[in-house]
Amino acid sequence: MSHPSPSAAPADVLASSLQDLGFSSYEARCYVGLLGQPSQTGYAVSKRTGVPQPKVYEALRKLVARGAAFEVDVDPVLFAAVPPKQLLDGLSSHFQERHRGAREAAERLDIDTTVAPVAAVYALDSASSSIAAGTAAISRASRRVYTSASPDEMAQLLPALEERRDAGVDVVLIDFARKPVPADGMRVFRHASTENSIYRHHQARHIAVVVDSVETVYAVAPGGDNWDGVRTRNAAVIAAVKGMIKHDIDLQQIYADFGPALVEAYGPGLQALEKYRQDDTSERTAGDPGSAVQDTSLMG
Repeated sequence: MSHPSPSAAPADVLASSLQDLGFSSYEARCYVGLLGQPSQTGYAVSKRTGVPQPKVYEALRKLVARGAAFEVDVDPVLFAAVPPKQLLDGLSSHFQERHRGAREAAERLDIDTTVAPVAAVYALDSASSSIAAGTAAISRASRRVYTSASPDEMAQLLPALEERRDAGVDVVLIDFARKPVPADGMRVFRHASTENSIYRHHQARHIAVVVDSVETVYAVAPGGDNWDGVRTRNAAVIAAVKGMIKHDIDLQQIYADFGPALVEAYGPGLQALEKYRQDDTSERTAGDPGSAVQDTSLMG
């Protein structure tokens, strides 16, 4: 079910929350409709809440059975709400008892603890699904989020990153844009090591997000159009993506401190580091740093 925004009317938030706790929509609406009112007939509750008359008495009697309301035995029967604090305290106590019972039962289960847990991996096959998955993951961050993305994708992720920054989350990102990302309050690392270099895969796009070390989204479009990616809570994939982002950050910090010496050793964009990926033909020209044509960054 959809939930009202935090700025919604308290009555709407209460009704939605009661549904999360197991009340039906009609029960929640009837309960809220009873609050702050003298005891009412079912007809009056129906008029006040919009719950259909054929359903209102069923919902009210279920509220009575739950201990959320009580009947005044007159003719016609009247209904009144139990005060919210009393109701919620009772629900909390009931939930804790059920939770304790479930935990005790789980601990007594004879299960094979050697069976590896399954972590689902969901495929992403478009820019829109990758952006949506990255934005949703970022919105769940409570401690730290690492983000690396090509410029257009980073611009679309930025509002979610700013919202998490304002909520006190540590935001770490790699900025590939020529014009610096406006990211006050975030830890931004400029990806400068490949500037002023032309690569075969310069049109590549990517998104890499790691949230609280428990969730990751990683997607790439090597040619710029056809996306292939995943979102998952698999620990091995999370570690790989996080390690890749942190390695790229480390390289940019080294480049910031020793850039001229690195360019002298490896050529513009550090392209000579690519010798291990060259075929036999390109290896014969490896003495020329410009002969390497592939990008070691997340972009290629």
